[in-house]
Amino acid sequence: MPSPGGPGFLWRLLSPIGAVVAAFAVLIAAAGALGATDLGDDATAALLTFGTSLLLATFALLLWRGLPAHERRLAVAVKHTRGGTVGLGVTIGIGIVIGATAIIVAGREVDPVVRRRLDEVEALGSAPWQLALGVIALVVLAPLGEELLFRGLLLRALARRLRFWPAALISSGAFAASHADAYVIWPRAISVLVTGLALAWLYRRRGYWAAVVAHATVNAVAAAALVASS
Repeated sequence: MPSPGGPGFLWRLLSPIGAVVAAFAVLIAAAGALGATDLGDDATAALLTFGTSLLLATFALLLWRGLPAHERRLAVAVKHTRGGTVGLGVTIGIGIVIGATAIIVAGREVDPVVRRRLDEVEALGSAPWQLALGVIALVVLAPLGEELLFRGLLLRALARRLRFWPAALISSGAFAASHADAYVIWPRAISVLVTGLALAWLYRRRGYWAAVVAHATVNAVAAAALVASS
């Protein structure tokens, strides 16, 4: 049971980051193990994507349960919205997609390396089970886990010591760093950082579930594009 006063600041600050590091350590080990099997690249990628998202969501849930009861409620609270949580989340999500796409397109136009890397982006796979795992990971597990880790835990920890926007910038930087995968370190890093800032603002104003819906909307658009390219 968590103590009445809850964990200290360093635990609140470092545990979400540690969860991401641990998840990626498991990802690297799993990639090595799966590489020794007869699975193809698409099947391996689908399993790793799903497993990483599931692991992050699990770590986020365990860390959240370590908070005192009143803080758990605040971390996932729903704040009143005139248009409803889902409607606002979808609207903000679409706005984020437009802004992030503009950043990526601008990078593609000014940097031939970005254009080449975008052309090499891998699809979600061709088998139905691979597509299903990829969509579940991107649209369900990633929004639930990442919003809890980066906004419900890390942002709230930083906001105890900093003003909101510096706290949002640091948590969004960690969010962007966790997405530093094989393709387009820039300008994708900028677009993910901006996405993190928008989600932090939405979390502050409307709560966890609005941020989850917006995040899911962004990922759903990305998943649809990957499925269409498969």
